[in-house]
Amino acid sequence: MRIDTIPMPVIGSDEALVQIGACGICGSDLGYIAQGGLGGVEPLTEPLPIGHEFAGTVIAVGKDVRGIAPGLRVAVNPDRAYIGGGGPDGAMAPFIRVSGAEIGETLFALPDGLSFAEASLAEPLSVALHGLRVAQVQAGDRIAVLGAGPIGLCTVVMAQHLGARDIAIFDRVPERLERARALGAGLAVNVAAESLTDALTRFHGGDERFGAPFVGTDVFVDCAGSTAALAEAVNVAKYRARISVIALHHKPLPLDLFRVMANEIALFGSIADARAAEFGEAVAMLAHGAHDLSALISHRFDFSQFHDALVMAADPMRAAKVVLTFGETA
Repeated sequence: MRIDTIPMPVIGSDEALVQIGACGICGSDLGYIAQGGLGGVEPLTEPLPIGHEFAGTVIAVGKDVRGIAPGLRVAVNPDRAYIGGGGPDGAMAPFIRVSGAEIGETLFALPDGLSFAEASLAEPLSVALHGLRVAQVQAGDRIAVLGAGPIGLCTVVMAQHLGARDIAIFDRVPERLERARALGAGLAVNVAAESLTDALTRFHGGDERFGAPFVGTDVFVDCAGSTAALAEAVNVAKYRARISVIALHHKPLPLDLFRVMANEIALFGSIADARAAEFGEAVAMLAHGAHDLSALISHRFDFSQFHDALVMAADPMRAAKVVLTFGETA
């Protein structure tokens, strides 16, 4: 990983130039660095720009852009041009071009009272919201979140936003579980001390079907990428329970397909690469300020401390969401 000096981006007719105020560090960024690319079979032939959780100020627009003027404070949905995820641009830089500049699709206006660091949370929050939406989460659903990393923590927040109740979360890092409690989880369990099955039976109730036990959880959300945890969720899921897989899994998982069939379990994948509406909903929630998200951002580093920020982000004992800021604009 290195920082290169490159020319100022030149924007096209449908693009905007954004001065970045803050950019969050995602687990996928750390993964790209660790594996030397996006994880495909082809090696990189040129540097891969990273950074996709960001907000800033529009400083220029192309001639065909409508309804957007320099000075507008925005959060940016990175989906359209794969910003920081294989596209030609990444947001860990002072400036970035945004292709297809359009309010409500790629750019989302911010109120003056919302900091860029907080606004950068719209991206991971919308990832969590998309994972909940594909699993058709409704008010009153009982939720179990596997993994209390940043996306798991965002899932706790957005499950409450949707009106879910009795939200349980599971991890092995006590500091992460404390953050989950602060963000509203009703039960935060260290699986080194108590199993997922035992904890959910205690919290959501349980019974038997076809001679096998199940728990009363309506929706499981996999934010951990642990094959063992996901297999356990399938094994104890009740009749017509739903499972949403947001996490990256690097190994195949043998599933008990008899259990899936007999209990009519619905398994959903969630990549969140077409979620403009959910991104806007996350921005609106942040702007409203009804949720205290102070436990979500654990550290803020100036961009001059870039490498220190990466080291911190890779330390689950100390870090939740680590945000890079750019001078006084953040």
